[in-house]
Amino acid sequence: MKKQSGTLQRWDDARGFGFIVDRKGRDIFVHITAFGKIRSRPKDGDKVLFRVEPDAAKGVRAIDVERCWRPAHLLLPEFLLPLLVVAVFYGAFWLFFSKNSFWFFLAPLLIFIAVLTFILFGLDKRAALNDRQRVPENTLHLLSLAGGWPGALLARPLFRHKTRKQPFRTIFWLVVVINIALVGAFVFSFQAAPLRDWLDGQALSWLITLKEWGWIRGPV
Repeated sequence: MKKQSGTLQRWDDARGFGFIVDRKGRDIFVHITAFGKIRSRPKDGDKVLFRVEPDAAKGVRAIDVERCWRPAHLLLPEFLLPLLVVAVFYGAFWLFFSKNSFWFFLAPLLIFIAVLTFILFGLDKRAALNDRQRVPENTLHLLSLAGGWPGALLARPLFRHKTRKQPFRTIFWLVVVINIALVGAFVFSFQAAPLRDWLDGQALSWLITLKEWGWIRGPV
């Protein structure tokens, strides 16, 4: 069932219930348990998305309620902590590879994959709200494994999407660990040294070619 939108009104925080006024002006009963796990209490005026189910006493009641995104959500710990993790990851990546020629190509590629993953999480969230065709979970996992997990890490709390669902959550963190392990092996492994040198040589050749074409300036 497609989620409806409405505004929380007459919220009694002490008793843990109130009413959602939908777009047609109807009052729909909502209990605190319909919000699931939340960090802050609901309050009058909150914009929410919800579904309804029959209720013997109330006629209908709201279920699966979530508050709509607000700019203030960017300041919540569940978003700031992933943001810090992403900043540390990319900072460490730059520290280890900025002097390598292949960094010129690797950095844009990783950022592109992360942005694509972020966008697909947002599209999947919208599809879930509107009962439309979803983005396959395997696609999201494969993109995360390919280096897009920083985008997923930011998208999950921002869109409030796939933060509790199992086994997606467990698989996602497993994918993150595998990706970081592979990156660590690429950076520190003696066995990966020939691959690093080969990539550096190929990248340098391309950089020289691009400079000859006038596409880049400065020393190579």
